[in-house]
Amino acid sequence: MATENAILNKKENYNEELTESFDFDELEEKLQSQLEEEFSDFDFLKEEKEKIGNPDALGKVILDEVWEQFGKQIGLDMTNETLNQKYEREHQGETYEEAGKKVMQDPKYKKANKAMKEKQQSGNLKDEYTGKKLSQNDKANLDHVVSRKELYENQRRRQAGINTGDLANKDENLKATNESLNKSKKEKSVDDYLSSREQREKDLRAQTERANKKIDESDMSEVEKQKAKEKNNKRLQDKLDADNEFMKKADKEARKAINKDIVRGVAKETTKKAGKDALKQMAITALFSLLKEVMNGFVRFLKSQAKSFKKFLEEMKEAIKSFFAKINNILHTGVTSAVGTVVTEIFGPIVSTFKRLASLIKQGVSSWIDAVRYLTDKGNINKPFAIKVAQVGKIITASLFSGGAIFLGELFEKILLSVPGMQIQLPLLGSLANIIGMFLASLVSGLVGAVIINLIDKLIVKKQKADAQEAVIEKGNQVIAKQHQIQIVSDYLLERDKVKSQADILERHKRAASIMNGAYENIMEDFVSEFSENANTSLIIDEKDVRINKEIDRESDDLNDLIGGLV
Repeated sequence: MATENAILNKKENYNEELTESFDFDELEEKLQSQLEEEFSDFDFLKEEKEKIGNPDALGKVILDEVWEQFGKQIGLDMTNETLNQKYEREHQGETYEEAGKKVMQDPKYKKANKAMKEKQQSGNLKDEYTGKKLSQNDKANLDHVVSRKELYENQRRRQAGINTGDLANKDENLKATNESLNKSKKEKSVDDYLSSREQREKDLRAQTERANKKIDESDMSEVEKQKAKEKNNKRLQDKLDADNEFMKKADKEARKAINKDIVRGVAKETTKKAGKDALKQMAITALFSLLKEVMNGFVRFLKSQAKSFKKFLEEMKEAIKSFFAKINNILHTGVTSAVGTVVTEIFGPIVSTFKRLASLIKQGVSSWIDAVRYLTDKGNINKPFAIKVAQVGKIITASLFSGGAIFLGELFEKILLSVPGMQIQLPLLGSLANIIGMFLASLVSGLVGAVIINLIDKLIVKKQKADAQEAVIEKGNQVIAKQHQIQIVSDYLLERDKVKSQADILERHKRAASIMNGAYENIMEDFVSEFSENANTSLIIDEKDVRINKEIDRESDDLNDLIGGLV
């Protein structure tokens, strides 16, 4: 009995220590919750496995691809024009000769030229290219450091939407110099002018010598000859006096001021265009998305058995709800369009030489962003590498066919323009031939693109199914493992409760024995005390007293047996 009690005490102590260090009840609840999640994932994987390669899904891909291509083509067409192309359209027919005359007639130039002459008359005019003082008798000119022609042909200026005169007649670009040097420089830039200085000066000296020789051979008087040669020599010297550092400094100041205005203008115009393009693209995407959801809702209504007005409203509400659920995609389209516009304008001067190159760049940027977005999505990180490559391939394929649709649409448009009535212009969308051409191009590219995407899907569908089957098996094994863990914990909890119950019974036995021992001692003390008192008062013990003593002895023996059994 004592050995069993010791074992129970050890089990109880071990159980108490283990329970204090770890909550097995909480573990059981957690495992049960995880088991429910595993079952949920298990059912989801089985459903996903059934969807792979579903022919109905393929038909939906084809329709979605055609619809998406048409929306893209309209959006790209509406935002295809670059800032340079916009400038060319607004200044159609303008020539350099006309622009150059406007520069010279600009009030800014006339005001600066007048101020220069006043300064010369006061004797305070300095030649900015030679560093010498220009006298009242010298012929002074106001030179455009960065020439009018260079500014007129500057593509970035056109992007910024700035007129040639606004840059040519900036204070930093107007420098006073002598007439000979100004005519010698002409439309050249300072760098070009100085780079050929050695050869040019050699040619100028030879030219002056020939001119002076002709003067000597002429019938002019000696005085006239002398004056004519002095005049030639002065022209030559004015050109030779050009100081490289002075000219480079003037050029640097002028270009810094001009480029500052151009950069600010390009940034401003690009930002405005990117915002407008994004709004246009978002509007088109939202319109097509809403129409698509409404048409889907209407189809569901036609397929339903109860064709009531209430059912129609329910389907329309569901369509609108689905539309707003995809609002993030519309915002993503706007961001993609804005980025595409910025990238397009960075290469603006090159892009502007090709009519549809801007749309191609935007489509390429959109595809790149979509691919990066897919690869960085948390839900796709753990997908097999082969599936990631295939999905990116599908994005690139869609982009390529979208690019093909751009040129195909232009071809259809040219053909349709020869049909009477197709020249009708639609607000914001262009000609009727353009709209129909884009639709036909989207239809062709959408169908072909969907077929190729389907071929890509077929190449990976086997892999997807194998992965799905493996996932289902693995998830089933996880469910079994989780159930086994729960069984182990449940067995332990059962053993723990058993040990605890035994310990509780033992404790109750101990308390009962303690109570019985205390009661026995009290009874015996009372009996002995009473017997002693009776012994002092009576010397004769009758038969009744003997029976009482026997009864007491018997009860005492029974009590001892009971106590011994408990102990």
